[in-house]
Amino acid sequence: MSVNSQSLLDAMDGIALILDADLRIIQLGDPNWQEFLSDNPPPDRALYAGSGMNVLNRRITDFFAGEEVRQTFANLFNKVLLGARPYFRVDHRCDSPELRRDMRLSVSRILTAGKAHHLLYQSVTLTVQQRPPIPLFAVPIAERCGEDILTVCAICARIAWPVGAPTGDREWIGPSDYCQRGGGDVAMISHGFCENCFVSLQHES
Repeated sequence: MSVNSQSLLDAMDGIALILDADLRIIQLGDPNWQEFLSDNPPPDRALYAGSGMNVLNRRITDFFAGEEVRQTFANLFNKVLLGARPYFRVDHRCDSPELRRDMRLSVSRILTAGKAHHLLYQSVTLTVQQRPPIPLFAVPIAERCGEDILTVCAICARIAWPVGAPTGDREWIGPSDYCQRGGGDVAMISHGFCENCFVSLQHES
């Protein structure tokens, strides 16, 4: 029996992608990708209509929000590709307004003829919990931070409080705590890293 890479990707749990040396998506597990799009419709669904072909040849970091987040993950993925670390793995949250989702992202090298030119990227949902709606997770995401923009940690989903405070003058609190402390509606949020998660990312393997 012959097993090809596409059948393996299609059989894997979660979102499974193959990235090239430029971190571009060159292949994906289609069934779970289609299910993901159905459960998490993007703002412009036309960009992702049909099969997964519309995301092929795009850098995986294009789908990460915030320049700091993109650059940090690109650096970590490249370390795996170059063999500076054996693999990369991180548990993180990816919430919707009514759901808490705990997920695991893992990235490892694919060796061909003893050399690594590709990465296997896999994102798996660990748990999903229904909860009272938190409108913050429906707010549009900005590409920058600012005094009027709320910052959410891309890993633990905690919020920098108070909004717009300098790094040394803020604390990171849970989304529910934000509401309980009187945090109001915001026009946009940005993604970054709380100090603890940023340190953990550098040592996670």
